[in-house]
Amino acid sequence: MTRPINQDLLTDIIALLSVPGIGKGRFRRLVAQFGSPSAALSARPTELEAVPGISSALALAIKKEVDIQSAQDMVSRISKLGWAVLTTDSPEFPALLRELPDGPVLLFRLGEPTPGDARLVAIVGTRHPSEKGKRFCKSLAMDLAQTGVTVVSGMAEGIDSAAHVGAIDGGGKTVAIWGTSLDIVYPSGNRSLAQRIQANGAVYSEYLPGTGPEKAYFPERNRIISGMCDAVIVVEAGLKSGALITAEAALNQGRELFAVPGSPDAAMSLGTNHLIKKGARLLTSAKDLFEELPRLAGRIVAKQFAAIPDLTDGERQMVDLLADGPMQLDHLSRLTELPVSDLMSFLLALELKGIVQELSGKRFALSASTA
Repeated sequence: MTRPINQDLLTDIIALLSVPGIGKGRFRRLVAQFGSPSAALSARPTELEAVPGISSALALAIKKEVDIQSAQDMVSRISKLGWAVLTTDSPEFPALLRELPDGPVLLFRLGEPTPGDARLVAIVGTRHPSEKGKRFCKSLAMDLAQTGVTVVSGMAEGIDSAAHVGAIDGGGKTVAIWGTSLDIVYPSGNRSLAQRIQANGAVYSEYLPGTGPEKAYFPERNRIISGMCDAVIVVEAGLKSGALITAEAALNQGRELFAVPGSPDAAMSLGTNHLIKKGARLLTSAKDLFEELPRLAGRIVAKQFAAIPDLTDGERQMVDLLADGPMQLDHLSRLTELPVSDLMSFLLALELKGIVQELSGKRFALSASTA
């Protein structure tokens, strides 16, 4: 069961984020400087100005324009809606999103938690696919779902919807990331699909109640789709498709990118063919994904070593840290207080000994077998 967030903490988060000019980046810098949203709200203007990116005008706005009552009203509204509220400290916050510098500060969820060991693959594409493209997408999602992969998409019309339906029809799990708040289903024609997704996975949004569909929100949504996944598959997309924004986000985040090829004269294949020319991996079936990323073909189970000979103290520390599961390179660096360059030397030595393997997104794990 999801652990409820402290209501005072949620009020302070919403109040600080609601100050004009305070985006996710400035919010994180303020919390890093003062230790909590409450402490940032209580800081003097001169103290606030010492934080990078906080001008004197913005410091005064934090003191004068913050609206605690409105934030409390919003918290009450969220509570009545019954949403699960996740911060980056919440155990159920998607693990890969924690490492994104532009990841969400808050995530709202309807449906069941996404397990930390879930194998997540995004399928995205145009809102105006060909019938052949929709059939392929649905079949691909079904094949992935039947192997235990959770299919992630944006619940838009077209390819996104076909991906969710295929995953559900395959008896698997699916996750939708919305570009609106969870009380506003968009597109409205997908209301029944939204209910099916909640019953077979979850829907997530970073937007406060009452947030309708605005053009700027969907590129923001796309970075979450790619950011929480091991890999992104683009099925059909024109040269100006929003799916290409998701593809670009995937590359920037270090995620594996796949694209489905199509006829050179098909408008909805121009984007995917372009991605393949630029280095995306060509995909024609779920088998292609599993051959390129065998860890996605089955649940990763760390090998049990009766004895690990010839390890230095530093290498043994790496093994101990990775015993609980995959870990991102920067996080390992913080835990060990080692520069990334030194850390890579330990990890490379362990990789050569067959003890450690590198995963997508600059993550490392103990060598694994599939089961």
